[in-house]
Amino acid sequence: MWCLIPRLFYFDTRFYSKEYVRVSGLDLFMGLDRGRELVRYKLVFKGLVVQEEGSHTLHLIVPGEKIVFVESYVEYCHWHNGPLNRKDNPLEREYCVREAVSELGYCTKHRNSVRAIYSKCFSTSGLESLRNCWILDEKYKDKIKYTVYLLAYNKDKFKVGTTRSWRLLDRIAEQPHVAATTLYESNSAVETRNIEIKAGKLEGLTEKPHRKLKETIKTPIPPTLLKLEKTLTKTQRILGIKQTKQPTIFRIEPSTEITEYHKAKETNLKQIIGKQLIIQDYYAGHLLLEETNTNTKYLLKTNQILHTPSIKTT
Repeated sequence: MWCLIPRLFYFDTRFYSKEYVRVSGLDLFMGLDRGRELVRYKLVFKGLVVQEEGSHTLHLIVPGEKIVFVESYVEYCHWHNGPLNRKDNPLEREYCVREAVSELGYCTKHRNSVRAIYSKCFSTSGLESLRNCWILDEKYKDKIKYTVYLLAYNKDKFKVGTTRSWRLLDRIAEQPHVAATTLYESNSAVETRNIEIKAGKLEGLTEKPHRKLKETIKTPIPPTLLKLEKTLTKTQRILGIKQTKQPTIFRIEPSTEITEYHKAKETNLKQIIGKQLIIQDYYAGHLLLEETNTNTKYLLKTNQILHTPSIKTT
């Protein structure tokens, strides 16, 4: 069997509930009988989109299928022909078949493509970042709406990030979080990136990702909601952002019981190479796997396998 290149973790986010969380004993005193509103979504994992090495052919490996990880030292170009400004069917995309040469994961042909320019705009810093954001604005002329979000890893750690507005729920679902909310929206990549950079320099905020899922899972929700709400209000005030209504605070949870992620053994790719594994679920940048012989469950960070020929099916 040929090696397969994992390209995308394919999932939907679906509304689950709206509830009111009492964040402290002061809520009653302040007249907040119902507490703070929290909207919950469920991540419904459809499967892993993989590409045959050396081919444009794509397959979907669904939960319950068996796979084996293999060693790989090659990274393939991240480019595909999907649109930037709207949702598409990832199984109908054409991914590049060339090896990556740039730091951001693009080949010589696609290192200056519009998709690469988007990556440079939001994944680099300084003048290089803003220069590419300006090019993006020139190419799309207000056709892309961007959202700057705040994401709580726990009650004391907050990340500021940017995504295309139509991808907001997906982007939050890809990261460990207790809760998240929106800070700013714009049709200009330059404006959006500027807000993100300024917010990331404020005390208590960072642009750097946090990947400790188990730490986030253990964090209690109520005090985190209160701190996130205060951080949002403070950041809006400092940056002069005015909104007509307070943004929704939301969280995305896996379809599998979250305790399964907590009980699973954290692993790296080298430790499970050659083992026959069953794909069980995906959540927050982690793949939940079960070894067929021992029923041992593993938690693997997905950035270790994306865009590399690291999988064989059995």
